[in-house]
Amino acid sequence: MTPRWLPLLLMSALSLRAQDASIGMKAQVFMPMGDLRNLTNGRPGLGAALFVELSVGEALLLRPSLGAQQVPALTSRGLAGTQAKVTSVDLMLDALWFPNEDMNNGPYLVGSLGCQEWRVSSPGATPASTDVPRLGAAGGIGYQFSPRLGMELKVFWSSIETNLTATGIGLGATWKF
Repeated sequence: MTPRWLPLLLMSALSLRAQDASIGMKAQVFMPMGDLRNLTNGRPGLGAALFVELSVGEALLLRPSLGAQQVPALTSRGLAGTQAKVTSVDLMLDALWFPNEDMNNGPYLVGSLGCQEWRVSSPGATPASTDVPRLGAAGGIGYQFSPRLGMELKVFWSSIETNLTATGIGLGATWKF
C-alpha cells in the first residue's frame, strides 16, 4: 500500500462515522520470537494503527485497520557486524467477539487476518534488503475497560521469507474517538 492511499482511506472512514461505526487508534509494544528475535537480537518493537469498528451483531465487531510496526536497527545476531531493521505496513481485518454481549465493557476474543508489507534491511559491508507483501494472522484476548479504552494481548505470525518467519507477542491499547 502506498502513502497516497492513506488520505483516501481516512476520508472513507470518516463517512462511516455517520453509520454505527467508531474510529480509533491502537498503540502496541511487541516482543519478537523465533527467527525475528534472532534477526533483531531480541529487541522489542513498536506499532500503531488507525481503525474503524463496525458492529455486526449483538456480540461481534469487525475492525479494519491500517498500521505499521518497527523494530529499530540494532546489531544482529544472525548477521555478524551488521544492523538489522525490520518494518511492516499492515492492512488487517480484526474480528472481536464479546462472550457477555457487552461491547462497551468486558473481555473479548480477537482474531486478525490481512496483508503485511514487510521490509527487512541490513546496511553494512554487504547491504541487503527484502521488501515483500505477505499474509499475516494474529489472535488473542482483550478487555474493554470503557466505551473508549481497551487492551489486547495478541500472538502474531507472518512468513517473510522461506527461512524468516515473523512471530511474536504484542500488548496494545485501543482508543476510540
